[in-house]
Amino acid sequence: MRAGVAGLLVLVLAGGAAAQVLPPFNTARLYLTEAEFARAIQPYQQAITANRQHARAHYWLGYAYAYAFRQWQLGAASYAAGYGERAVASLQEAIRLDEAFAPAYLALYDVYRLMGQFDKADALLVQMMGKVRPGWTPRMPAW
Repeated sequence: MRAGVAGLLVLVLAGGAAAQVLPPFNTARLYLTEAEFARAIQPYQQAITANRQHARAHYWLGYAYAYAFRQWQLGAASYAAGYGERAVASLQEAIRLDEAFAPAYLALYDVYRLMGQFDKADALLVQMMGKVRPGWTPRMPAW
């Protein structure tokens, strides 16, 4: 009986973990059409639809929007002009859901810099260090 309960518990926990796993966004290719890009972000959108609290899904969606926005800036993704704002919204939601998830901060930092919002980017780094490394305080260089 105990082995059966333990086995069932392992299956339930493994199934829950598998449901949370998302493929990383593929940055090894260009998404030349919005339809291609929409297919690429479907797993993240579906995960968010299934669970609005899925921080990693919000992160990967924001990361994908940031990637497309960067491609737009380089002239390769004409459809992605407004994707900077979408990236910001998704990454801010990922941070709201998981305040210690450093990759979301770093991706948002990158988007702010791409958008020319350097003060927001710098403030975000200070915020990130406070959340990721509690007790950390910024020090100014002694030059």
